[in-house]
Amino acid sequence: MIARRRIYFAGLMATQNLDDTGQPKKLWQRVYDAVEPWHLNVAASTIVLCFILHQLYTMFGQRGHRQSAKVTKLREMEEERERLRRSLSTQVKKEYAEKGVGSDLDVLDLQEDLHLYKEVPYIPLCYSEEEMMAKSQSFYEHMKLRRSVRCFSDKDIPLKVIQNLIKTAGASPSGANLQPWTFCVIHSHKIKRNLRAIIEEEEQRNYTRRIGAKWVLDVDHLSVHWNKPYITEAPYVIVVMKHIFQIKPDGERQITYYNEMGCSIAVGILLAAIQNVGLVTVTTAPLNAGGRIRELLRRPDNEKAMLILPIGYPQEDAHVPDLRRKKLEDIIRMY
Repeated sequence: MIARRRIYFAGLMATQNLDDTGQPKKLWQRVYDAVEPWHLNVAASTIVLCFILHQLYTMFGQRGHRQSAKVTKLREMEEERERLRRSLSTQVKKEYAEKGVGSDLDVLDLQEDLHLYKEVPYIPLCYSEEEMMAKSQSFYEHMKLRRSVRCFSDKDIPLKVIQNLIKTAGASPSGANLQPWTFCVIHSHKIKRNLRAIIEEEEQRNYTRRIGAKWVLDVDHLSVHWNKPYITEAPYVIVVMKHIFQIKPDGERQITYYNEMGCSIAVGILLAAIQNVGLVTVTTAPLNAGGRIRELLRRPDNEKAMLILPIGYPQEDAHVPDLRRKKLEDIIRMY
């Protein structure tokens, strides 16, 4: 029985491999006869699946390529910024940090890498109690002579002195050590004239319209007026710009914490430094003129004019109001 079945199926298969003329079918004919509908369904499903996978791979591959290209571009931009920063830093050191300005020029390059460390050793100044008493008294005697002077001599000041004053102000503390300040030093007569014109125009409006008569009467005995001739008389004028925010290397904004407080501390130290070298100044607030001053000095939008400090020698016949400062018991409370 088994043998007969084998012979039957062998004959059936042989018959299926023959065409109508009794000739053996070609390969493509046998394949065509063997294909069933479900074979086509499987093949079509496989093709569709492969197409979908290819599309997904292409989509994510392009996204990854774009992200990689963006990262590469940002890295190149950062490298370019660093190259320009180092180039400008070298140029600025050559132009503004001459030999003999201050005492820390020899370690400037070493200090650039201090941010890599969380902490560095603090080197204290050690004085005996007698030395502290003498120094504090001497400093007070020197600082109590400080006055706001509005009459300047046209005698020039060595640029190195101005540089050291700015470096001293730059040693001030600041929120998160962001140092939110820029000190614009003006020596150009043209820029000083333009600055004076801007300030006097706004100050005249302030005194006649905005502030009111009470303010004018309150400051009349201090020789405070809307006209500011000392801006063009002083050999140097420093415009203190506070940073409202800063720009990170990746282009994002960095909020500057307590920028007004930090700049105020820096200005206080600057005033002490000015008095320390025998020069004089007067603090001038650029009320309602900050935007025009920023444009005049071509400063970025994140900087705002905070104070204006003319610096120079006093005129030989300079006078100041006869004022009395509060006594110690009026300004101190012990707990």
